[in-house]
Amino acid sequence: MVGFFKRLLFHLSGGITSTSKYEARRDALEKKYEKYLSLKQTPNLRRYQELATQVATPRRQSGLSQKEWGAMKREFAGLRKSAEVLDFFRLQKSSDNFHEITRWELAFEDAFGGGALNKDKWLTHPALVGSAISTLYTPSDENHIYTDGDNVAVSNHTLKIMVKRKRATGVGFSGQVGFVPIEREYTSGIVNTAESHVQQYGKVEAKICFGKLEKGMYHSMWLGTGKMLPHVNVLRIGDEVEFSVFAEQKAGEDLRYVETWKRSLLKKNTCYVVAIEWSKERITWKINGVKLFSAPNIVDEPMYVAFSSGVTGNPPLLFPATLEVCWVKAYRQRA
Repeated sequence: MVGFFKRLLFHLSGGITSTSKYEARRDALEKKYEKYLSLKQTPNLRRYQELATQVATPRRQSGLSQKEWGAMKREFAGLRKSAEVLDFFRLQKSSDNFHEITRWELAFEDAFGGGALNKDKWLTHPALVGSAISTLYTPSDENHIYTDGDNVAVSNHTLKIMVKRKRATGVGFSGQVGFVPIEREYTSGIVNTAESHVQQYGKVEAKICFGKLEKGMYHSMWLGTGKMLPHVNVLRIGDEVEFSVFAEQKAGEDLRYVETWKRSLLKKNTCYVVAIEWSKERITWKINGVKLFSAPNIVDEPMYVAFSSGVTGNPPLLFPATLEVCWVKAYRQRA
């Protein structure tokens, strides 16, 4: 019942901001911040701030003559009316809005230029810590085979991960039985930053796009360590929309926090900016700047960024189903 009322209030409040409006608002804020920084460096503002200190000092203490004092005050009054100084203080009044920009320091990004995947940044196979196996593998409980880059492409500044109906054989991995040969009805792709970027805490966000998904398929942006656990789904969209974190407790039992929404949550757009903010205390999930879920943090080790698509059932897939990633950025919190 609590979940029903939470979702009702969410939809009554307007739900998720449209992606275009969110991006336009954020772009405008970033431009304002850039202008604010540039104005801070202008000679007029520096001179104004210098004179502001002097004007605040009584003339007799300043050591200036009456004539010098008058000239200084006239210069100060003129600078106070200048466009640069007026713009600076207008922007300074809204400086609280800059907090979301100033608290993060960029640690990793890719906008997928150059027409091909940057192999210095991305692996096209799963990362598994502590295993000597070098063969490409797929979780054995899923109905696809990961190919080593064949289902991954970059064009028009967009990463594309494609699920195709194509019978294939490969190696499956199960936590219970290890590596086993498997045959599947579909192929798919995966990319991750396991060898180029990992981080503990901070913010990770990406702009992703997708079309219609058949039942039994999914697209996912997630964080991993190269072990089965811990695992964080920044966004997993399949039959439902899922935000989740899984970790292993010392006693051997899994600890998890999972939030699921109906697919109607994502009915307004085909593209979204999805993000996760991860601190020592909490993990918070957002879409287009709107908080969808928050849970206590249960992961305290560095994680890499990954994107993948796959099949868990047997959908009537007659054409490639594609996850598109327009850009991805990872930030560390400034000290």
